[in-house]
Amino acid sequence: MLSLTRTLASSLALLTIAAIMTPAVANAWPLGRLFHLHPGASQSADSRVSLRIYNKGESFQDVRIDGQVYTVMTHQSLEIKAPVGTTVYAASTGFGHRKGDLLLAVAPEMTGKTIFIN
Repeated sequence: MLSLTRTLASSLALLTIAAIMTPAVANAWPLGRLFHLHPGASQSADSRVSLRIYNKGESFQDVRIDGQVYTVMTHQSLEIKAPVGTTVYAASTGFGHRKGDLLLAVAPEMTGKTIFIN
């Protein structure tokens, strides 16, 4: 009877340890999450447009994108990734525009383009 109790206790302990280690072993598997049950649920299409705003002026320029103000230094660029329809306003006065003027609205054809501002 003692042998049977010892065997059951060690089996239960082994199963408990195996159950505790299973998540760590599953994530460390060399193929990773290759066999993920719902791959479509974890992948989302990024519909944002990536473009670059380049300041070719002789002084810094501030731009406002979705309420956030970003500074573009002289002869530098700012890379943005925004949804289609996002508006970019001038947050400082520059050559050819005043503070609050609409500089551009993000469109799909702007993908990978460089937009120059003064």
